[in-house]
Amino acid sequence: MSLTDDLYRDIILEHFRNPRNQGKLERPTFISHGANPFCGDELELTAALEGETLKEIRVQSKGCSISQASASMMTEALKGKTIAQAEELVRRFKGVMLEGAAFEASEEMDDLQALEGVKKYPVRIKCAILSWNTLMEGLSAHHKGKKEATHVEGEEGEHKPLAADPEPAAPAAQPAAVSTETPEEQVRGALRTVIDPELNLNILDLGLIYGTQIQGGSVKVTYTLTSPGCPLGPVIKGQMQSALLRLGWVKEVQTDLAWIPPWDPKTMASEDIKTELGIW
Repeated sequence: MSLTDDLYRDIILEHFRNPRNQGKLERPTFISHGANPFCGDELELTAALEGETLKEIRVQSKGCSISQASASMMTEALKGKTIAQAEELVRRFKGVMLEGAAFEASEEMDDLQALEGVKKYPVRIKCAILSWNTLMEGLSAHHKGKKEATHVEGEEGEHKPLAADPEPAAPAAQPAAVSTETPEEQVRGALRTVIDPELNLNILDLGLIYGTQIQGGSVKVTYTLTSPGCPLGPVIKGQMQSALLRLGWVKEVQTDLAWIPPWDPKTMASEDIKTELGIW
């Protein structure tokens, strides 16, 4: 990973841990509710207009780090802007995320450039643009004389089915290498090479592996994801299968996705990962 990738990941995690303009305005001009069924992201956006200016924006959200970090960045970028300026910035941001436009160097787009890497995972783009579309839905409702609006990501157009995401093909079996590690240690080592694309941290130390069972050349992995409905589930599953099949003696990989107990990094992640995520 490059230094630039490290920097962008740190910016996303910093906004996730310390979201800006969080909460709910008591007397908003309009309220807009947003949801992304793909990933389970939800948010409520309240905004106060002063003439044609977005004087205040607050967001209450839950969901993945990309969705929450993007909402935090959006409130910073748009607070104090006129409606026309806000709409233009939304257009530019969505142009980058959806149409492949290049980021334009500007003060407003500074932290937002950290989200450009999300384009590597198309299903995650919906997480990044949820808050922006929710704001635009609220502004549209306001122009029509309404105070509340709702936006559901994906309902505005067709999206690529999750099943269309290709899983990495299993590599051809290689001759088994001589190893002094036990099979259990080799399995854990292989799983440690699998990276959660959202957090860019390995799934073993994140605590996403609930258990492994080894019987001869067959390995069964019980695992979870960082959030229900995570669209990158097939990618992570494929990475696990590929990593384990690279062990010459593994002939079959079975996977079992579990949601109980719910994943909690405070109790399940390693100490190093907790430090990386800012959890103490």
